[in-house]
Amino acid sequence: MTSFDALASHYDVGRLGYSHDLYNALLGFGLTPRDRVLDCGCGTGLASRPLIENGFRVTGVDVSEPMLAKAREHFPSATWVQGNAEALPFEPRTFDTAISAQVFHHLDRTKAINELMRVVRPDGIVAIWWKVLMNDDPVKMVRDSVVQSLGVAPPNSWLSGGFKEFYASPLRDHSLRVIPWHVVTTFDGYLQYERSRTNVREALGARATQYFELLENRLRETYSGPSIPLGYLQFLYMAKV
Repeated sequence: MTSFDALASHYDVGRLGYSHDLYNALLGFGLTPRDRVLDCGCGTGLASRPLIENGFRVTGVDVSEPMLAKAREHFPSATWVQGNAEALPFEPRTFDTAISAQVFHHLDRTKAINELMRVVRPDGIVAIWWKVLMNDDPVKMVRDSVVQSLGVAPPNSWLSGGFKEFYASPLRDHSLRVIPWHVVTTFDGYLQYERSRTNVREALGARATQYFELLENRLRETYSGPSIPLGYLQFLYMAKV
């Protein structure tokens, strides 16, 4: 059982996807509907959804079977495989493109990049991305203050140390796009998202439940309606094999 197995329902309800601009950037880098696409660390299939809905041939791989069960339920036309991103269960050059969203901070980045390079054909695309709330986003400031009230420093951004493994790899034509995204989500959906955040659970331990309760109270004081606006920065790393 992985640490993500118990969080599959929170992921499924609370996680937002990514902006149209991000996928347009992938198309501009050379992604085409003919591509065989690997979604590495696919979770419930969220990052693949726009591709699947537009006819791309997608295979997702993840260590968590409960996450994959959600992906199969929502996107039966794609292929979903249980496996480890650091030792992918595929033959060399199986795919034209590999994507990985919001997962590389959990991996040995060098091993995972090497595996993506192994299973993607020469001249194929590797695209890895994260999204984080902007530093001045009001929701981020509320949640940081709640964490601090519990005597814990807010968890560092996954990108705080940079992504040196990406630039040190033999990949070529490295490109970084920073894409802002302003989106509105439901109040309940955002609370489910917070419950899916492994870095918060790890930082707070037994106090995580208290954090979720305090955060909900603070957000209800701040937002009176059923929705919450969010401001993200999406960091999209792209390169060619």
